[in-house]
Amino acid sequence: MRWYVLHTLSGYEEKVAKALHHMIENDQFDSSIEEVVIPTEKKVENVRGKKKTTDKKIYPGYVLVRMNLTNKNRFLLRQVQGVIGFIGSANAPQPLTEEEANDIFTRMRNETPEVETTYQIGDTVKVLSGPFSERLGKVKEIENERQKVKMMINIFGRDTLVELDFDQVEVFDAELEKERQPE
Repeated sequence: MRWYVLHTLSGYEEKVAKALHHMIENDQFDSSIEEVVIPTEKKVENVRGKKKTTDKKIYPGYVLVRMNLTNKNRFLLRQVQGVIGFIGSANAPQPLTEEEANDIFTRMRNETPEVETTYQIGDTVKVLSGPFSERLGKVKEIENERQKVKMMINIFGRDTLVELDFDQVEVFDAELEKERQPE
Protein backbone atom coordinates (compact mmCIF):
# COMPACT_ATOMS: atom_id res chain seq x y z
CA MET A 1 0.00 0.00 0.00
CA ARG A 2 1.35 3.42 -1.01
CA TRP A 3 0.03 6.97 -0.73
CA TYR A 4 -1.09 8.55 -4.02
CA VAL A 5 -2.27 12.12 -4.56
CA LEU A 6 -5.51 12.77 -6.43
CA HIS A 7 -5.85 16.20 -8.04
CA THR A 8 -9.43 17.46 -7.63
CA LEU A 9 -11.36 20.51 -8.66
CA SER A 10 -10.92 23.26 -6.09
CA GLY A 11 -13.61 23.00 -3.41
CA TYR A 12 -14.46 19.38 -4.34
CA GLU A 13 -12.10 17.71 -1.86
CA GLU A 14 -14.87 16.75 0.60
CA LYS A 15 -17.21 15.59 -2.17
CA VAL A 16 -14.49 13.40 -3.69
CA ALA A 17 -13.54 11.95 -0.28
CA LYS A 18 -17.19 11.24 0.53
CA ALA A 19 -17.71 9.55 -2.86
CA LEU A 20 -14.59 7.43 -2.33
CA HIS A 21 -15.71 6.38 1.17
CA HIS A 22 -19.09 5.41 -0.29
CA MET A 23 -17.41 3.37 -3.05
CA ILE A 24 -15.18 1.64 -0.47
CA GLU A 25 -18.22 0.75 1.67
CA ASN A 26 -19.87 -0.76 -1.42
CA ASP A 27 -16.77 -2.86 -2.20
CA GLN A 28 -16.17 -1.27 -5.60
CA PHE A 29 -12.39 -1.26 -5.04
CA ASP A 30 -11.91 -4.90 -3.96
CA SER A 31 -10.27 -3.81 -0.65
CA SER A 32 -7.19 -2.41 -2.35
CA ILE A 33 -7.95 1.14 -1.12
CA GLU A 34 -7.20 1.46 2.57
CA GLU A 35 -7.59 5.13 3.45
CA VAL A 36 -8.72 8.51 2.05
CA VAL A 37 -7.43 11.70 3.68
CA ILE A 38 -7.84 15.43 3.06
CA PRO A 39 -4.70 16.96 4.63
CA THR A 40 -5.71 19.72 7.07
CA GLU A 41 -4.07 21.63 9.92
CA LYS A 42 -5.40 23.80 12.71
CA LYS A 43 -5.14 27.57 12.23
CA VAL A 44 -6.06 30.39 14.59
CA GLU A 45 -7.71 33.33 12.86
CA ASN A 46 -8.37 36.70 14.40
CA VAL A 47 -11.87 37.70 13.26
CA ARG A 48 -12.98 41.11 14.54
CA GLY A 49 -10.91 40.76 17.68
CA LYS A 50 -12.03 37.20 18.48
CA LYS A 51 -9.81 34.14 18.10
CA LYS A 52 -11.31 31.31 16.09
CA THR A 53 -9.64 27.92 15.52
CA THR A 54 -10.42 26.33 12.15
CA ASP A 55 -9.21 23.42 10.06
CA LYS A 56 -7.53 24.67 6.87
CA LYS A 57 -6.58 22.49 3.95
CA ILE A 58 -2.83 22.13 3.65
CA TYR A 59 -3.09 21.40 -0.07
CA PRO A 60 -6.36 22.74 -1.51
CA GLY A 61 -7.39 20.72 -4.55
CA TYR A 62 -5.73 17.48 -3.45
CA VAL A 63 -6.84 14.29 -1.69
CA LEU A 64 -4.49 11.54 -0.45
CA VAL A 65 -5.40 7.90 -1.09
CA ARG A 66 -3.55 4.92 0.44
CA MET A 67 -3.94 1.99 -1.94
CA ASN A 68 -2.48 -0.64 -4.18
CA LEU A 69 -2.55 0.91 -7.63
CA THR A 70 -4.29 -1.30 -10.17
CA ASN A 71 -5.65 -0.45 -13.59
CA LYS A 72 -9.19 -0.97 -12.26
CA ASN A 73 -8.59 1.46 -9.34
CA ARG A 74 -6.97 4.04 -11.56
CA PHE A 75 -9.94 3.87 -13.95
CA LEU A 76 -12.57 4.02 -11.16
CA LEU A 77 -10.84 6.91 -9.36
CA ARG A 78 -10.64 8.99 -12.53
CA GLN A 79 -14.41 8.50 -13.04
CA VAL A 80 -15.31 10.12 -9.68
CA GLN A 81 -16.92 13.52 -10.18
CA GLY A 82 -14.46 16.27 -9.30
CA VAL A 83 -11.30 14.20 -9.87
CA ILE A 84 -8.92 15.68 -12.44
CA GLY A 85 -6.27 12.97 -12.21
CA PHE A 86 -3.26 11.73 -10.30
CA ILE A 87 -0.03 13.54 -9.49
CA GLY A 88 2.53 12.17 -11.92
CA SER A 89 1.97 11.24 -15.53
CA ALA A 90 -1.42 10.02 -16.72
CA ASN A 91 -0.02 6.55 -17.42
CA ALA A 92 2.18 6.26 -14.31
CA PRO A 93 0.90 8.03 -11.18
CA GLN A 94 3.74 8.75 -8.74
CA PRO A 95 3.27 7.64 -5.12
CA LEU A 96 4.48 9.81 -2.27
CA THR A 97 7.76 8.77 -0.70
CA GLU A 98 7.58 7.63 2.93
CA GLU A 99 9.34 10.85 3.92
CA GLU A 100 6.82 13.04 2.08
CA ALA A 101 3.88 11.17 3.61
CA ASN A 102 5.40 11.37 7.10
CA ASP A 103 5.96 15.13 6.72
CA ILE A 104 2.31 15.66 5.78
CA PHE A 105 0.97 13.54 8.65
CA THR A 106 3.35 15.15 11.16
CA ARG A 107 2.06 18.56 10.09
CA MET A 108 -1.54 17.33 10.46
CA ARG A 109 -0.86 16.01 14.00
CA ASN A 110 0.68 19.28 15.18
CA GLU A 111 -1.29 20.16 18.33
CA THR A 112 -0.39 23.85 18.46
CA PRO A 113 -2.48 25.65 15.86
CA GLU A 114 -0.68 28.03 13.55
CA VAL A 115 -1.87 31.63 13.80
CA GLU A 116 -3.04 32.90 10.44
CA THR A 117 -2.67 36.58 9.69
CA THR A 118 -5.02 38.57 7.51
CA TYR A 119 -2.58 41.45 7.11
CA GLN A 120 0.48 41.91 4.96
CA ILE A 121 3.55 44.15 4.95
CA GLY A 122 2.43 47.74 4.36
CA ASP A 123 -1.10 47.27 5.76
CA THR A 124 -2.48 49.55 8.43
CA VAL A 125 -3.32 47.55 11.55
CA LYS A 126 -4.90 48.33 14.90
CA VAL A 127 -3.40 47.13 18.18
CA LEU A 128 -6.00 45.19 20.19
CA SER A 129 -4.22 44.69 23.51
CA GLY A 130 -1.19 45.69 25.52
CA PRO A 131 0.35 49.10 26.22
CA PHE A 132 -0.29 50.31 22.65
CA SER A 133 -3.96 49.28 22.63
CA GLU A 134 -6.17 51.19 20.12
CA ARG A 135 -3.17 52.66 18.27
CA LEU A 136 -2.74 52.32 14.53
CA GLY A 137 0.47 51.43 12.75
CA LYS A 138 1.97 50.14 9.51
CA VAL A 139 3.24 46.54 9.26
CA LYS A 140 6.97 46.47 8.47
CA GLU A 141 7.83 42.80 9.00
CA ILE A 142 6.00 39.50 9.65
CA GLU A 143 7.85 36.64 11.39
CA ASN A 144 5.71 33.52 10.93
CA GLU A 145 8.04 31.20 12.87
CA ARG A 146 7.93 33.36 16.01
CA GLN A 147 4.35 34.54 15.35
CA LYS A 148 5.43 38.16 15.71
CA VAL A 149 4.71 41.27 13.70
CA LYS A 150 6.92 44.36 13.64
CA MET A 151 5.15 47.64 13.00
CA MET A 152 5.70 51.38 13.14
CA ILE A 153 3.57 53.22 15.72
CA ASN A 154 3.62 56.95 16.36
CA ILE A 155 4.62 57.44 20.01
CA PHE A 156 5.16 60.98 21.35
CA GLY A 157 5.32 62.36 17.81
CA ARG A 158 7.95 59.88 16.58
CA ASP A 159 7.56 56.69 14.59
CA THR A 160 8.76 53.79 16.72
CA LEU A 161 9.26 50.17 15.69
CA VAL A 162 7.41 47.79 18.04
CA GLU A 163 7.10 44.01 18.02
CA LEU A 164 3.78 42.40 18.92
CA ASP A 165 2.21 38.93 18.81
CA PHE A 166 0.03 38.06 15.82
CA ASP A 167 -3.09 37.96 17.98
CA GLN A 168 -2.50 41.45 19.37
CA VAL A 169 -3.26 43.20 16.07
CA GLU A 170 -5.91 43.13 13.35
CA VAL A 171 -6.33 44.83 10.00
CA PHE A 172 -7.70 48.34 10.45
CA ASP A 173 -11.03 48.72 8.66
CA ALA A 174 -12.25 52.34 8.70
CA GLU A 175 -15.83 51.29 7.81
CA LEU A 176 -15.95 48.78 10.65
CA GLU A 177 -14.60 51.39 13.08
CA LYS A 178 -17.40 53.80 12.10
CA GLU A 179 -19.96 51.09 12.90
CA ARG A 180 -18.39 50.47 16.32
CA GLN A 181 -18.41 54.16 17.31
CA PRO A 182 -21.52 55.29 19.23
CA GLU A 183 -23.18 58.30 17.69
